[in-house]
Amino acid sequence: MTMGNGGDIGENETGMGSANGASPGVVMPIGPRSAPANGRSDRVANGLIAAEEARAREALAAAFRALGHGERRVDLRAIPFAGTWGVATSACQALASELIAAGLAERGEAEGLSKKEVKRLVNEEMPDRSREIAAAVADHVRARHPEFAGVEAANGYVNISFDAGAMATRLVGEILSRGADYGRGESRPERVMVEHSQLNTHKAAHIGHLRNICLGVSVTNLLAAAGYPTVPATYIGDIGRHVIQCLWCYERFHRGQEPSDILQRGRWLGEVYAEANRRLRFRKDALDLLKLLATEDPVFVTAIDRMLKKLVHRQADGEDVAYLLGRTIHAQEIKEDQLRQDDVIPRYWPIVGEQLRLEAEDLTPRVVEEGQPEPTTTPAERLARWEALAPDMDDWWGQVVGWEAEVKETFQRWERKEPAFVALWDETREWSMVELRRIFAELGAHFDHWFTESAVEEPGRAVVQDLLARGIAEVSDGLPVVKIDEKLGLEQETYRTLPILRSDGTTLYATKDLALTRQKYEDHGIDISIWVVDVRQSLYFDQVFKVLELAGFEKAAEAIHLGYEFVALPEGAISSRKGTAPIYEDIRDAVVGRARTIIEEKNPDLTGEARDRVAWQVGIGSLKYTMLARDITKVVVFDLDEALSFDGHAAPYIQYAHARASRILERAELSPDAILATAGDLAFTGLEPSELTLLQHLATYPDEIQRAAAEYRPLLITNYVYEVAKAFNDFYHACPVLQSGEPTRSARLALVAATRQTLANGLAILGIDAPEEM
Repeated sequence: MTMGNGGDIGENETGMGSANGASPGVVMPIGPRSAPANGRSDRVANGLIAAEEARAREALAAAFRALGHGERRVDLRAIPFAGTWGVATSACQALASELIAAGLAERGEAEGLSKKEVKRLVNEEMPDRSREIAAAVADHVRARHPEFAGVEAANGYVNISFDAGAMATRLVGEILSRGADYGRGESRPERVMVEHSQLNTHKAAHIGHLRNICLGVSVTNLLAAAGYPTVPATYIGDIGRHVIQCLWCYERFHRGQEPSDILQRGRWLGEVYAEANRRLRFRKDALDLLKLLATEDPVFVTAIDRMLKKLVHRQADGEDVAYLLGRTIHAQEIKEDQLRQDDVIPRYWPIVGEQLRLEAEDLTPRVVEEGQPEPTTTPAERLARWEALAPDMDDWWGQVVGWEAEVKETFQRWERKEPAFVALWDETREWSMVELRRIFAELGAHFDHWFTESAVEEPGRAVVQDLLARGIAEVSDGLPVVKIDEKLGLEQETYRTLPILRSDGTTLYATKDLALTRQKYEDHGIDISIWVVDVRQSLYFDQVFKVLELAGFEKAAEAIHLGYEFVALPEGAISSRKGTAPIYEDIRDAVVGRARTIIEEKNPDLTGEARDRVAWQVGIGSLKYTMLARDITKVVVFDLDEALSFDGHAAPYIQYAHARASRILERAELSPDAILATAGDLAFTGLEPSELTLLQHLATYPDEIQRAAAEYRPLLITNYVYEVAKAFNDFYHACPVLQSGEPTRSARLALVAATRQTLANGLAILGIDAPEEM
């Protein structure tokens, strides 16, 4: 993002001036966006660049004091000219504006003038006055700080240049000496718990879960690198309606059919859950399709008379036929409790299918009438939805009501803690946990604490009873709720009403989260608690935290919900309930297989175990990078080809830069220790522009860590490692390394080693492996 100027600033309105008065046309970036609630705004800058900037800032501040201008805020920004390493300040322009305005007021020349007229007068004097101040400040700094390579006044700016060669030697030495710790900040006192990867048992993990896992791992790594003691935690959904539905379907239809290999049972349970959902939603899905046809398929509506005549011939109830006619013509929802004949929809279904087939076979282009919305589906898609339901219509339609009753009774078996049912839950839960532990290990998710929903059910009920006893909660229509806006005295709907227990006494998500939130702070000694959960739960978390505040738990005001948008495929959103979500294992195998094919083409000499290892590193890395390389406010559309690009903004491009650096060092037959031993004697002279650009990128890494941690944005690190890889590739093509003579050869080899280390560190923050070869 970019911003314009806050006002007219004289001749050079777009950025820092140059000595010859030329305008570089630079649009400066804005500062960090606002962090999420209670985000760490107290960012600590560190590293070589931060130290030099601090020295430059103090030198400028001292100059302002010495020249009689008192304490001034000294802004600094990088000098945007290629081949220059330094900083510039516009503080002289701000001072000039204040002095000119004060002079106008003192002389009475601003009296009676509008703000716009005063501003015009200020801007007329601004160029000369700011140049005069900048010249004096530059002279003062230059006379007292010979360590700076250059200090000059230009168009009202003061530019301070650093000694690029000396900076390069110090920077490379710092990177090589600190190694994997390069970029890590000083220790901070606040303990931060990051809860993420809240997968469910009795469901298969799918691609949509990947963003949560990747974001949680990288945010934890970021905060640790920024200096915070971190406590990674997960919250496993091992009980709830989805578990009850899965176990009902297992007992009812699939007991004893589980795979013999326990490693396959977790995924199999997910398939059982998807089937349970299809069975229980069957009536709703059928009626939803009929509503869709009535709403956006005018051909279907036109044919309704003919179709219903066929239904009459199938001995359908006359009132039901009239009801279907009216609801279809008026594009209204068909309500099953309004149907007199329970099997009228199964009788109607083959007739609907005949009409949809005719429409799908008719290739005549359809013109949408004026004023009518564009249809959201094609005739083929509507037919496909009908076909998905047709095979089970006669068998399932009449059983759904009974199944729903069975599920309710299954829930009560859990509430009564029937020993046999609890034993079944425990056994099948472990089937899922085996899979979850494997997935977390593959994706580098490690936890200090494993919270589970089953463990906080009873503490949650206790919280509900306490809220009721204290009058914070009340029973409304048989349901314990907290009317948050009413309790806060808010007239405008803000937090709404939060149900905290079902009317039958079974727990809700809120029941358990109210208890778990308190436990995190009280039992685990944390100062900051972060929940990584998708953005659709934003209101819910606001409600939970606010209810706890109403109950006097002040820490809840500091809780942070880090919301993110969901993952979609090119075809649209995904849902585990509908069974439309690609299973994690399938996506993993697809990306690793595609990575193996690409690597075989690019490096046929890489075979066997090495090829498989690199294919895994690249495939899994591409998955993670895709999930992190878009802002959390935007939907991720997962595209396999884009994820595995060796040329674009993707993990393989960055990993290849690391492998290329490793190969150069291998050919030089120099170990990292050998390079480090000579770091202090390096001579960076006559730096090429691409060398300087690469060095400047490497130098900003510590501050990038602090900035990304303050904003909880791994995206900033994905962008950073991409820019470093790009700068390294530019350097590689512009500057010979092994063929150069000394001392350039040794300096460039050290720069390659420093780049390799920084890339590895940045990728590690993202949880991505840095291959030695590709």
